Amino acid sequence: MPATITLGHILLLVAAIDLIAAAGFATSAQRHAGHGRGTPQYARARTARRAAFYALASALVFAAIGWLTPLRDIALMGGQ
Repeated sequence: MPATITLGHILLLVAAIDLIAAAGFATSAQRHAGHGRGTPQYARARTARRAAFYALASALVFAAIGWLTPLRDIALMGGQ
């Protein structure tokens, strides 16, 4: 019999994907860092920093919901 897949598993998977995206955005921010204000590279770095922050924040929210709320126990498939 297959193991139960719960909503908590899905939320933690989404959090992991968000962390990967945040790492990609942080890499992009580092790649475009060091350029002067008003240049396209500066704008790209600023946008990537913001995106990394938002991706990290949403990953923390999804992980908290997946770990700390009763939603983690809702079975989606498999199980008993």
